[in-house]
Amino acid sequence: MSARNFSGAVIDGGVRDVAYLQKIGFPVFALGIVPSTSVGHYRFAGANIPVTCDGVAVSAGDIIAADADGVVAVPRASAGEVLKMAQEMDFKEHSMYATSRNSNPSWRQ
Repeated sequence: MSARNFSGAVIDGGVRDVAYLQKIGFPVFALGIVPSTSVGHYRFAGANIPVTCDGVAVSAGDIIAADADGVVAVPRASAGEVLKMAQEMDFKEHSMYATSRNSNPSWRQ
């Protein structure tokens, strides 16, 4: 996929060769790591086509965000609304840090 100029991969299954993927800087998010080969298990169905991954419909142009905690797909049409909600949640969460730290003596160092 890297050779085909994809930015990364989200796999509804396992992945192997994780060290090599990290070495070449190709981000892959999968359900886990497996030792078996992917030959014959996966097939390339095309680019910019609708897919379903773990029950979630994803279309071309949707925004995909992923990190070690998980993957989220945001429909392009909802991007503005989702961004606003995410910014509000982020502000609320970060504004509670000082209160949480002050109320828990074990956090003080």
